[in-house]
Amino acid sequence: MIGVGSLVAHSDPYRTLYAAKGEVIEDFGDEVWVAWEHWKEQPKKTDRYFKDELRLL
Repeated sequence: MIGVGSLVAHSDPYRTLYAAKGEVIEDFGDEVWVAWEHWKEQPKKTDRYFKDELRLL
């Protein structure tokens, strides 16, 4: 089950974020905020997703 602290990736193998790793930092029920590792150097470090758009690692 995806929740705060879960390591996740995008669930769609055709998306560029499929291989990227992120950590769930906030849980809103059906949606979560994910902090992506590859965005560490970017001004925007997080993004919001529905849980069914993600898979556990």
